Amino acid sequence: MRAVVLAAGIGSRLGEMTRNMTKGLVSVCGRKLIDYLLDFFDLDAFDEILVIGGHYYDDLREHIEGKQIPHVRTVKNEQYLKGNIYTLMRGLREFSGDSFLITNVDHIYPPILFERMRQSFDFITAMCDFDRMLGDDDMKVKLRDDGKSVASISKELTDFDCGYIGMTYIDSSMEEAYRNAIDGALARYGDKAVVENVLQVLAESVDATPRICDLTGIGWYEIDTEEDLLRAEKEILRNEYFR
Repeated sequence: MRAVVLAAGIGSRLGEMTRNMTKGLVSVCGRKLIDYLLDFFDLDAFDEILVIGGHYYDDLREHIEGKQIPHVRTVKNEQYLKGNIYTLMRGLREFSGDSFLITNVDHIYPPILFERMRQSFDFITAMCDFDRMLGDDDMKVKLRDDGKSVASISKELTDFDCGYIGMTYIDSSMEEAYRNAIDGALARYGDKAVVENVLQVLAESVDATPRICDLTGIGWYEIDTEEDLLRAEKEILRNEYFR
């Protein structure tokens, strides 16, 4: 299994913090975002972890290489100013015929979350939770009548059941269907397509509709704005799952 870490964006909503820095090197409670993510993974579960950078790529590469973690490799996405689907595509060019987990560099997950979600690694699985108050910028998910599979996914949904937390697992048996859905998302949404658009294309299919893994009750943090960062710094210190 591979991990594909999307770490190429410019992080403009963090203001001055990312003017001369890649988002993955932003510090929260004294630790880099990329370090939280690498600690979140059970490294032995992966044959390779691909960190796809772009904005200030060399700084990210040097930081990761300095950690000397086996089978963690950085790859540069030259098209990082386009939608993040291009960052995903750059990572997927590095391998074929394998299962993979897609995640973002700006999410902080407690390690216990990985142990729960790995039990659901099958088919195409979107990691979700039901216990957040979702705002305009959160990715929302409407489920099919079975309560287990995705009917639609979008920030614009007004009728939804849960929230997507930024990770999707794709089994090797569904790799071709997922790669084909990337083409479908690009055809529909153009250069501004995002990774979640791929899930929408798949949700409309008959044989590749994504399932969800319910990760309610643990909690995690997205660092998209300065306000997000300040909130995370307060809450992580009180969160038992980070002790």
